[in-house]
Amino acid sequence: MLFEVAPGGPGRGDVPATNNDDGIRAVRGSKPIDPDSVRRYLDDKLGEDLKAVRSAMQKLAKADTPSELAHDAYPLSERFRPDIPAGVKGWGAKGDLDLGLIGRLAKEQS
Repeated sequence: MLFEVAPGGPGRGDVPATNNDDGIRAVRGSKPIDPDSVRRYLDDKLGEDLKAVRSAMQKLAKADTPSELAHDAYPLSERFRPDIPAGVKGWGAKGDLDLGLIGRLAKEQS
């Protein structure tokens, strides 16, 4: 069964997803995305910073109740996502992720 995970409400960053024996998984087309491929991607992009980024994100996620996080996730991500340099389009553009800002947002949310 496919459904949409709408972290910021309908139409705001909806993610096609399915619920299988392993839990909720994002899908590409009709196939669940392999979590190991996501881990490899993040490891490739974040390298040595992955542990610090994961820790900051987990603290931010734990600062809200699950229902608040489900409602506020997308607008919250808009506050800390890196700016895309002028002239660069699409996902994958490099930018600076401010972990200090993420930490301050976690304190604001709690």
